[in-house]
Amino acid sequence: MRKPLLPLAALLVVACGSSSSEPANTPADEGQKPATAVRAAPEAATAFELTPVPEPDDVVGVLAWKNPAATLGAIADCAKIDRKISDEVLRRAPHELMREGGLPRGLADVVAIDAPVFGLVTLEPDKKRPGALAAISLGLTSLEKARAAAEDAGGSLTESGPGMWRLGAKSDTSCVIAASAGAAPARLVCGIKGADVTALAPYLTRTLPTAAGSANDLHIEARLAPVEARFGAMIRSQVQVLPVLARGELAIGDPKFDRALVDAASAIADEAAALVGDADRVSLDVSVDPTSCLRASGALSLRAQTSWLAQGMAERPDRAGPAPAIFWRAPKDSGSVGYGRGSDPARLTPILRNLRMLLDGLLTKYNVGSAADRKALTDVIDLPMGKDVVTVSASGRLDTLAPQGGARTPQQEVDALLNSYVGWSVIGYEEGSAPVAKQLKDIASVYNRKGLQDPLKKALGKDAVFMPTIKAGAAPASLGAGSVDLEIKLANVKAADLKVPGATAKDKVNAELHVLLMPDGKERTWLAIGTKRDELVKRLLAVKTGAPDAGTIASRTDLEPLRTGKHMSAGFFAFGPIVKGLDRPGGYFGGGSDPQLQKVIRSLGALPNRGEAPMFFTTTVTGGDAPRGEVSFWVPKPVLEDMGALLKAFVPGSKP
Repeated sequence: MRKPLLPLAALLVVACGSSSSEPANTPADEGQKPATAVRAAPEAATAFELTPVPEPDDVVGVLAWKNPAATLGAIADCAKIDRKISDEVLRRAPHELMREGGLPRGLADVVAIDAPVFGLVTLEPDKKRPGALAAISLGLTSLEKARAAAEDAGGSLTESGPGMWRLGAKSDTSCVIAASAGAAPARLVCGIKGADVTALAPYLTRTLPTAAGSANDLHIEARLAPVEARFGAMIRSQVQVLPVLARGELAIGDPKFDRALVDAASAIADEAAALVGDADRVSLDVSVDPTSCLRASGALSLRAQTSWLAQGMAERPDRAGPAPAIFWRAPKDSGSVGYGRGSDPARLTPILRNLRMLLDGLLTKYNVGSAADRKALTDVIDLPMGKDVVTVSASGRLDTLAPQGGARTPQQEVDALLNSYVGWSVIGYEEGSAPVAKQLKDIASVYNRKGLQDPLKKALGKDAVFMPTIKAGAAPASLGAGSVDLEIKLANVKAADLKVPGATAKDKVNAELHVLLMPDGKERTWLAIGTKRDELVKRLLAVKTGAPDAGTIASRTDLEPLRTGKHMSAGFFAFGPIVKGLDRPGGYFGGGSDPQLQKVIRSLGALPNRGEAPMFFTTTVTGGDAPRGEVSFWVPKPVLEDMGALLKAFVPGSKP
C-alpha cells in the first residue's frame, strides 16, 4: 500500500475546488446525504482509556481546524452561493483524501467532516538525531464502522494498543484508527512513518479533542524556541561560514567589492544568528462568520530584541494610530491604498553604504566609467526622506481591453502590456519635495553620462536599440512651481522587434514611463508613476491640498473601518484591479493574452459590487522586551459576493 500523504493538503485543495468536476468514483456517492449531516450519535461507552495525556516534548507545530463544514458553509453564505455547492465539496473531500492517501475508499463515508482536524509536529525524541515527527488526525463518525470499512476493502487491521488499530499488515504502516475523546468517537491518525503515529496519536485522540483550543476557526502555529534550544548553537556555527563562502564563491578580485561582499555576508550571518535567538513563534489564525465573513491574521512573536529585525519591530510602537490625513487624499478610483509610518532611515545607512561599495567595486573591476562617473552613480543610491515620515501609496489600472470581437493595434498591445505591469501609482509623503526632486534629476544626469552610456551600449550590442532615453524636466504647468517630470521613453521601435502580436515590418511603437513630482505646500509632496502623463496629472490635481474631496477616497463610504483603531500601517485593496493586471498581451515581455481572462475582466462591471469592494489589511506592533508584530486581513461580505457571482457565471455546474 502507498504511504499516505498528510490528508490536510488534499482537504484544502478540494475545499478550494469546484463542484463541477467529476464525482468521486465510489459506489456510495449516489444519493449520499450532505456531508454536514454525517456525524452519528456518540457510541456507547467502552473500556478504552481516553484520559488526557501530557503534551509531547518539543512541539514545534500545531494545527487545529475547529469545524471544516461550518467554515465552508459560512463562506458559501457570505458569497451567496447555494449550500448545495459547499455540501458537494464537503462530500467529495473525504473521497479525495482516501484516494490521495492510498487508504480504503470506504473510510470516506465514515469521516466526520464537521469534527475538528488536528495536526502536530514535534522534534525527534532522540536529541542526537535531526528530524521531526508529524501526524494529522481526522474525526470519524463510528469506530466500528471505520474498522469494518477498512476490513471490507480487503485491508488488514493490526491492534497496536488498546482502542487503536493499525491499517495494513506491515509494522511501518503510517495510519491508525483509534478510539477518541471529544465529539467524534473515533479518529483516523496518519503520519509520515509509523513512529510518528505511535508517539503522537495519544495526544491527538485523547487530549486535543477536549482542550479549549483557539477561539478562531483555524489556528496554525510554529514554535521556534524548541528549535533554537536544540539546534541554535549548530545554526549559529553554520551561518558564520557565510563570509568565507562569499569570498570563495563571489569575490571578483577588486578590494572594494570583495571587502563589501564579506561585510555584507558577515552582517547577514550575525542577523541570522541573532534572529534565531529572538524568535519565539509564528502563527496564523482564520475565522469565518456570517457577519464579518473572512478574517485572517499572521503574527511573529519574539522573545528578545537583539536582532536588527526585532529592534525595528519594537521601534516606537506609540506612533500607531488611525489613518493619517494624507491617506484620505488618495485618488477615489484607486484599486489599493495603504499608509505607513516611517522609521529612522539611519538604520539603513550601513546597508546603503555597502551597496554603494559593491557597485563601485564592480564597475571599477570592469573599467566602466571614470571615478567621477562611478561616484555620481553610487551617490544616487540613497533614501532622501527624514525620520518618521508618514507616507501613502495608491495604485490602479487603466482600461486597455481589446475591442469586443476585435484586436488591439500594435501600439495598444504595448500600452496594455505596460499597464498590466505598471498601471498608475500615486505616492504622497509628509515632507518637502527638494530632496526627492534632486534625486530624480540626478538619476537622469547620471544615466546620460557618456562614460556610463558607452560601455552599456557596447555590452548590449544590437540590443542597444532598446535603451530608452531618460530626461528630467519641468512637469506640466498645472502642477505648479517646482514640479518635475522624469521621462523614460523608447521611441519609434519596430513592433516586430518587440514581438508584438500582429505587427508588420512597418509598424513602429512607443513605450514611455513618467515619474511626476508635485510639491503640495512646504511639508507635503506627491509622486505619480505611470505610462499616461495626462492620467497622472489628473490624479495629482485631484489629491492636492484644497482640491474637492469628491476626487479622493475621503468621499467613499465603504472605508469606515480605517477611520478608527491604532495601527502602524493599514489600507485596502480590491480584487478587480488585480484581475485587470493579469491581462498581459504576448510580446517581448508578455506571455499572451487569455480570451477567457478578458471575458472575466469585462464581467467585473456586472458584479454586485463591480470588483471594487475593499478588502482591508492592518499591521500592529507590541513593543517591550518581547515584541510582537501582527498583519491582519479582512475580506467582508461584498467581496465574497462578487467572487461568488464570478463562480456562478464562469464555473460550469456551479449555478444553483
